Amino acid sequence: MFWFLLISLLILLVLSYAWLWQKITKDKPKSYPTPQNRQQLDASKKTLVCFGDSNTHGNVSYNWVSDVAKDFPDIQVLNAGLNSDLAYSLLQRIDDVIACKPDFVTILVGTNDVNATMTKELENSYKQTGKIPQDMVPDFALFKKYYQEIINRLKQETKAKIGVMSLPVMSEDLTYEANKKADKYSEYISELAQKQKLTYLPLREKQKDFLLVNPKPLKHTFDETFKLLIFSVINHYILGKDWDYSSKRHGYQLTPDNLHQNSVSGRMIRDLVRDFIKVPQ
Repeated sequence: MFWFLLISLLILLVLSYAWLWQKITKDKPKSYPTPQNRQQLDASKKTLVCFGDSNTHGNVSYNWVSDVAKDFPDIQVLNAGLNSDLAYSLLQRIDDVIACKPDFVTILVGTNDVNATMTKELENSYKQTGKIPQDMVPDFALFKKYYQEIINRLKQETKAKIGVMSLPVMSEDLTYEANKKADKYSEYISELAQKQKLTYLPLREKQKDFLLVNPKPLKHTFDETFKLLIFSVINHYILGKDWDYSSKRHGYQLTPDNLHQNSVSGRMIRDLVRDFIKVPQ
């Protein structure tokens, strides 16, 4: 009986891990601009496409895109966010966005571009999941190159109003190296928005202001990010807890795991996007 229970438990653990891995690495949002979803678009209604990484995807982070969809029932909202994407991998699937003939596009990307530069192990993890080519060494120059190409394609091939977001905080230690890099990447986005006449959405600035006004001692470091992410995903999908629960457990105010959003930070994104849509074109 003991061995039967032990084997059953091991099988359950393996199946749970496989299911979670599939959900994190392969699943797309239900409203992703697939050919089937694009066919259902009503040309008489405006369309918003939210383009980005896991902080847009919303299955390991607060789903602010669904909030926006509820706030604007007369606008067709598509979620083109995918976990672990960099600017390079966004560019590879930009045709999905262009094919929607969007009226609005928001772009939130860069967290993984920074993360991939932090250690060789992290760089290799993005290569192993197919997010970047094996011969690519991600850096700031490549981020700028691919981000500019994304903007060029959208401006040339759509009539969309484009909103570009600065990077969210990467850990709540604003002095940490990843945050210093994210400042640099965000400054580029701000400068590009001004040059290209895009709408700049200052997410990073809002989050940094929040943390400066509400200082709190930290329990964890950025080096613990993967462990915290795993715990957050288990808390959410196995124990049924929201992302705020993991944030509190880990001693954070804006993020459950250093990279993703809870309801406080996620609603900051939602509000920026909501204001972006409301501004007359």
